[in-house]
Amino acid sequence: MEQLKKDVYSEENPVAKLETKYALTKVSSTGNTTTLMGNYPLESFRENARGTYGGELIAQGINAAWETVPHDNFHPHSLHCYFVKPGSTQSPIRWEVVHISDSRNFANRMLMGYQSHTNKLIFTLQCSFAKDNDQAKRDLEYKESKAAGEPVKSIPFTFKKSPNERFFQMKEKLHDMEDMIYFEHTNENLAHAVPKEFFRPSKHIDLNSVGNKEFGLFVKVLDNYKLGKDYAHQSHLGLAFASDSLWLATIIKAIGLPLTADEADFFRVSLDHSLYFHDFDFDSSDWIFLDYRFVNMGNNRILTVINFFSIDGKPIATAVQEAYGFLPERMINASKELHDKFIRAEQSSRLDAKL
Repeated sequence: MEQLKKDVYSEENPVAKLETKYALTKVSSTGNTTTLMGNYPLESFRENARGTYGGELIAQGINAAWETVPHDNFHPHSLHCYFVKPGSTQSPIRWEVVHISDSRNFANRMLMGYQSHTNKLIFTLQCSFAKDNDQAKRDLEYKESKAAGEPVKSIPFTFKKSPNERFFQMKEKLHDMEDMIYFEHTNENLAHAVPKEFFRPSKHIDLNSVGNKEFGLFVKVLDNYKLGKDYAHQSHLGLAFASDSLWLATIIKAIGLPLTADEADFFRVSLDHSLYFHDFDFDSSDWIFLDYRFVNMGNNRILTVINFFSIDGKPIATAVQEAYGFLPERMINASKELHDKFIRAEQSSRLDAKL
């Protein structure tokens, strides 16, 4: 870890941090399998945390798969991964990359990540790359083909989801952080801007409709991609890195409690993670809005869907993640009390309407 700190975080020799952190060295290539080793151990999101931060595994896993794709104009469009065991900061990850398929338009890879000092499998990932995942380029090529009278194989057609209303409320407050809390974390590689309301208790809640409630916050990667070799490549790694960060802790607010250090200290670990990149053109070192909801909690599992939007409101990615977690009894009881208040308020409202 000392070499990582020297090579990545030195103020005297600034580098593109994520590009450097997740660099790999090819070990061997046999048949349809390529073995790569991370140049550095992966980090926890804070000192003394349990295991490696999941975003590190996702980002380096994508990078390892990408290293084996021979085409410059291929970019990741989807990935599906499982967190098998906690990672360790004691050694780099060894990646076994299986070349599943390569075609004119898609390349598919299956990866297994092993902790190199124990040889234990800790992470699996399947990643698919698409040729020219760039809507602007497709639109331009279509217009040029039409103008030249050439036959058109594919007509560009799109529809999109808009960010929830919190995006429009919060976007204007980013300049002076009015009604927002700004903080940096995860080894100072990420920044968040979170509404102050997240840190206040709710008056009452309806536990039967928590899954319908939309939440929102902003995130950005604290890195200078201009110092690296490929801006878009780094931006994809950055979004993957950020996609596992913070939002899970805000389930506390979803059940009506304030997002404080004491309340956020409950057991949860990521089980699986899917990520879909909708387009090539985005910048994860600028503010990105997370539009998300906790779809379900049951059997000690929490399922969340997160939509990522650029600062101009363009949808750039979607994540689906399930986590394993336990809420302390005191928190459950406090949330149930808020639910009971909601029921009483609803009954009182219906009674007043009848009168």
